[in-house]
Amino acid sequence: MFDYKLVRVEKKLYQLFQKGLLNNRKIYVFGVSENTRQIIQILRSYHLEPVNVLDNDKKKQNTYCSGVRVISLEDVKSAHDRKNLYIVYSLYWPEMTAQLRDKNVSKRNILMLYQKETLGECLLQAYKGKHIHDRLRRKYGDVPVFLCPYTGTGDIYLIGTFWRQYTEKTQLENYVFLVLSKACEKVARLFEIKNLEMLPKKAESEYLIRYYMLCPERIRLKLLNDSWAQIHTNPLEWFRGYKGLEFTELFRKFVFDLPETAKPEHPVYQDMDGELEILFKEYQLQPGRTVVLSPYSNTLADLPVEFWNRLAAELKQHGFTLCTNSSGDTEPAIEGTVPVFFPLNTAPQWIEKAGYFIGVRSGFCDVISGAKAKKVILYGSQDRFFNGSVFEYFNLKDMGLCEDAAELQFDKDDKDLYAKVMQELI
Repeated sequence: MFDYKLVRVEKKLYQLFQKGLLNNRKIYVFGVSENTRQIIQILRSYHLEPVNVLDNDKKKQNTYCSGVRVISLEDVKSAHDRKNLYIVYSLYWPEMTAQLRDKNVSKRNILMLYQKETLGECLLQAYKGKHIHDRLRRKYGDVPVFLCPYTGTGDIYLIGTFWRQYTEKTQLENYVFLVLSKACEKVARLFEIKNLEMLPKKAESEYLIRYYMLCPERIRLKLLNDSWAQIHTNPLEWFRGYKGLEFTELFRKFVFDLPETAKPEHPVYQDMDGELEILFKEYQLQPGRTVVLSPYSNTLADLPVEFWNRLAAELKQHGFTLCTNSSGDTEPAIEGTVPVFFPLNTAPQWIEKAGYFIGVRSGFCDVISGAKAKKVILYGSQDRFFNGSVFEYFNLKDMGLCEDAAELQFDKDDKDLYAKVMQELI
């Protein structure tokens, strides 16, 4: 969901939590999507865990969304139970709510978070966008504004790998480069990008885009994305995965207009060996014999905690020390591992120092793709991204980011995955 909509959702859930209306409820979130993953993270920040995610797609059933098992509505026992709370945030909310009502679920037990915008709201957003642009002009002058309208760190990293070639091709000397989060700022700082600004509020990116849509001649704005749904006249996203138009190719062609000879360039990593030596001793991790586990993804399929617990236990028996790439309560450490929060501008050096990495496909994998370490990246085989599979669209080898990673696909019933991963490491 767009960030200004996420702000609304966070506010609504916080109000309900403060009033105690989420306590002692069996919470279900309808539909596997990035929106659902964001909602699950918000709930976990209040120490609330959904019972299940619901989805009508049989391929998604019995998989996991942010570690929560996906089932069919038909599998919910006593769906009309008054303790049940069904959270809906989807374009398909009319069908979803009708399906729930057919199961005799009361309207009071359906929490509708999806909202359409009025014309007045859109104009107000554009007005706010004008003020943001005026602020930037006062600081930098009338220069091009490059906006990364997402919080995806993988997108930022891919932008950075082409930035030098793009600025040389366009002879671009002065500009403003806008990101939405500290994490994105840290990734951008891996590269030689100047006038880097983090917007104080995530929603401000949507306000800038509204202003650009209303007055395109007044703002020299370029979105650093192959397509963006808020600009509804741009249909390019529907070509994703079509006849080889995967992640890198779309950015190379349609964001930067660079030739096929242009390849992604990893940054030169800052020497951090002395600092990391101290941190590894503090966390009691062995350099060169540590496995970094990264079990969380905000966008793609993940695996149940039981898989990671078993893997961690086996790796410890083989003499490895282990840590989990963890951001806190919403991404808890795997049992028997040390929780470590990796600053993204130093994450590649961490992985090189550790020596081993196992993770589900996420933006973190892009950031550490150039690290010299044994890397195992996991993809849900049933996951689709527009016209292709997630593996086809996002695998690091075809993206030109990494040649040495073992990239494995897993099924929801894949009983051999554990052995395949161990085989790559041992």
